[in-house]
Amino acid sequence: MRKKIFFIVLAAIIALIILAVGLGAGLGVALNKKSEDSEVQTTKAGKAEIVQHPFCKDHPEYCVGGYLNAEYYSKRGAFNGSGIAIAGESWNAGQRRIFTLYFQHHSGDIRYMQYGTDQRWIGGNSSNTVATDAKNGTTISAVAYTLNQTGWFHIFYIGKDGNMKQMTQSNQTNKWEPGVLNAQNLKAYDSPKVGLQACWKGNFYGDSEYGKIMPGASTNATKDQSKSAINLWYASSENTFEQYSWINGQEKWIKLSPWQGKNGHAGVGCYSWDEWSSSTYTMMVNQHNDLEIWWRDTNATGKSSDEHPLNSWTNSTSAAINGVSPMAAMGYTTYFYTQMADLTINGYDIKYQSETTYIQDNVTFTLTDPAGPVKGLAGTHLTATAYSEFKDKEKKEVDWDSLYVFYQTAGDDITAFQRKISGGQWTNAKLQIPQE
Repeated sequence: MRKKIFFIVLAAIIALIILAVGLGAGLGVALNKKSEDSEVQTTKAGKAEIVQHPFCKDHPEYCVGGYLNAEYYSKRGAFNGSGIAIAGESWNAGQRRIFTLYFQHHSGDIRYMQYGTDQRWIGGNSSNTVATDAKNGTTISAVAYTLNQTGWFHIFYIGKDGNMKQMTQSNQTNKWEPGVLNAQNLKAYDSPKVGLQACWKGNFYGDSEYGKIMPGASTNATKDQSKSAINLWYASSENTFEQYSWINGQEKWIKLSPWQGKNGHAGVGCYSWDEWSSSTYTMMVNQHNDLEIWWRDTNATGKSSDEHPLNSWTNSTSAAINGVSPMAAMGYTTYFYTQMADLTINGYDIKYQSETTYIQDNVTFTLTDPAGPVKGLAGTHLTATAYSEFKDKEKKEVDWDSLYVFYQTAGDDITAFQRKISGGQWTNAKLQIPQE
């Protein structure tokens, strides 16, 4: 009898051990699966599921961060998929700031950090907030200029309500206020990744678009106001970008002709500050993921021809960049930067010459570190600038200079890349973004 009881107890113990091992193995698999794939969550029914934006289930190539899965939302640093924009301040000599960088904090707020001529960063905390109503992962664009000795800063983004937003600040008040764009309720494309770009409209050469923005204005008055004119592009559908223009002091943005047949998930680039030319340039990605460079000669007093039309957007087919990322961001200062399909970031030396615009092939490069190319997060936003500090007031002797490129490599970072303008090895470091 004792022997029978012993075997019954032994069997029960063995059964408990087997059950415990089974539970342990099951929990271990579940935990390991979660650690290997942070997208996986367990429902009450015990089934794993991915929590993601509905669009991203069928179109992951157009999604970043938390849209792919809620587990990917940042818990520190920058937002995973943060917009990144720079407003240069070389004209703001009294402040000794080189530029201000705008980004989306992991909290969702749009904030800014400033980089000075002492090559140090300040800001990035809650007191440096521009907006609290930004859509997750919105593109951010910045325009800065002076008008009548007042410095103006304009930040553009998509709001949580899906509408285009503008926040404005002058160095007279140092207070961020909603811009006139907000009241127009312009609806952006409803998708996780949406392209937009704002750009200084450029030097005045009799551009016919100014007549639409300021009807009835005299040429001299328009020329004076053109210093504060801004172009804005944003995707309103999968293949359409709207274009609006505005001049400081006006109560409404004016709609111009839309851009059709473009990739609404990709970014927009612009170049409008060539003081030796009357042409302005816009860069967009087509539906085949090739980047196009469009030019428009704004000189209304010149002679138009089939090869060189005036006041009409024309594609520089000889300067296309093929095979970019389907969510390619882009930026231009000194060099033109964009993300390729293999996630590397390339720089191009583009010679802007209207219909004969071309890329100087022997100056094309990839951003690297000593280990090789430094790939960006798929669909990363990026921004770029350049700066030279001079030893003399005449600006003849350079003390130091640098190219700067910013993009995300991990998801909660903003990584800064730097090298001399003349060339050399890139160095990089992640910005120290405050937690609160």
